[in-house]
Amino acid sequence: MTTTTDSPTTTTTTTTPTTTTEITTTTTQPPTTTSTTTETTTTTQAPTTGPTSQISTPIALTGRTQPVTLPVTLPLICHCFHNGKKFSSGSIVYNETDHDGYCYLGYCDENCHVVQKHYKCDPSPNCNDETPPRQNGETWNGKNCSVGICNNGSVTYQHIQCPTPEPLVCANTFPAIKVKDDDECCPHYECQCMCYGWGDPHYVTFDGTYYAFQGNCSYWLVKEILPKYNFSVMIDNVYCDSLDGLSCPQSITVFYKSFKIFITQKDIKGIFTNQISVNDKPVSPAYQNDDFRVATTGIDTVLIIPKIHAKVTFSGLIFSISLPYSEFGGNTQGQCGTCDNNRTDDCMLPSGKIDPSCPHMAHKWHSNNSHCAPPVQPLPTPTPITCNTTICEIIKSSVFEACHKILDYRPFVEGCEFDVCHMHIHHIGCSSLKAYAEACADAGLCIDWRRATKGLCEYKCPSPKVYKACSPLIEPTCDSWYNQKFIDTADVFSAMTDVKLEGCYCSNGSILLSSNSNECVPDCGKKR
Repeated sequence: MTTTTDSPTTTTTTTTPTTTTEITTTTTQPPTTTSTTTETTTTTQAPTTGPTSQISTPIALTGRTQPVTLPVTLPLICHCFHNGKKFSSGSIVYNETDHDGYCYLGYCDENCHVVQKHYKCDPSPNCNDETPPRQNGETWNGKNCSVGICNNGSVTYQHIQCPTPEPLVCANTFPAIKVKDDDECCPHYECQCMCYGWGDPHYVTFDGTYYAFQGNCSYWLVKEILPKYNFSVMIDNVYCDSLDGLSCPQSITVFYKSFKIFITQKDIKGIFTNQISVNDKPVSPAYQNDDFRVATTGIDTVLIIPKIHAKVTFSGLIFSISLPYSEFGGNTQGQCGTCDNNRTDDCMLPSGKIDPSCPHMAHKWHSNNSHCAPPVQPLPTPTPITCNTTICEIIKSSVFEACHKILDYRPFVEGCEFDVCHMHIHHIGCSSLKAYAEACADAGLCIDWRRATKGLCEYKCPSPKVYKACSPLIEPTCDSWYNQKFIDTADVFSAMTDVKLEGCYCSNGSILLSSNSNECVPDCGKKR
């Protein structure tokens, strides 16, 4: 007979502080006539925070056999919390430096406590708190005419003391102008690069050298020696007096960036009309894009390029080019010479060599047109006995007296006398007077000179417009959008067109209806 006896199940619970571990152990006795089974369960509660360690918990097994004790090892994980962020044990919580040179370090230790240490930082000679960081001993331009200095980790600012600018005498006799340094703080004087051409034509280079040149071709007036702005100016001459083989300017072309700006003046039904095209497409003045503005007074067409402070004027027989020395000094070549306040290198050839003859040099600057033959140098023509140069005396008279003090008039008188005595155009001397008047306007003086010529140089404007000697470059119209863009808005364009020039304008008491018409109305609500 077989007898089976089941021993009772024994449960033992052991609790350690703050730690709960649940373990189940089963022990089975070898099979005999009597079977005994013992089952023990231990539960340990782990803490939410605490050290990461190992805990051994003894577990006792009781029954009919001898008790057995088993060690149990459990890992515990904890974190530090700082400013709402969780950090694991052993990690850096923060590492900061104050302005007094102390460093503050916080880290999470093995017990998940944030431990703080602070100490005197190792002093750095650099100024790393600046934007951008500065090296010890470094200086830089600050705001409001100040200079910053990094000295052993500290930054100080000192106001710049500007020296008195030294006076400057310009070879072209133009008055030097006061301009700011590159940092827009201290002023200094610099010469202006001014080139003129008129009549048959006569040239005055950037540095003031006068010469006459007769060439029936297209020539480079200005090119950059080292390309910087992709800027150049070309003149196109034609024979205007076949008897003496003399030439006159017909058009001028300005190249800037990807633009080709063409300006000419044509006789349309007895009225000289300015015509302008941009990249071979006709435009109506005033015309403006992001890079340049071109406008006309009815007599003069003016192109301005604010970024490089360039201005080009054309009015048929006359042109002028104004460039800033700061942008083009020592970097121009062509028939206008090198703008470097030195006349000795004005007659520079494309090869870079200096030619003793500016007229010979001028021909070498033809614009690669194969049909450009060297101009025939006619034999010296004796001055006619009946040559009347009275009109040229006006340049030397009180009419231009205010301008005599700032601009040499002698080249213009010489050119006037040559034209009057050698060209068979009765009013040709007027171009020399106008050229000098334009030079005076560039210097800030508007001269009402035509009345002194007793009608010889009278300019007749198309009706209903009338001639005015000194008026704004751009005339107001009934188009408020046009006025806002070209007149009322103070910007880089208006700053360069704030000059007084001669031109054809609506009479006092009337206003131009639109820029595309010659209609003058008493007010914008009524048409004539």
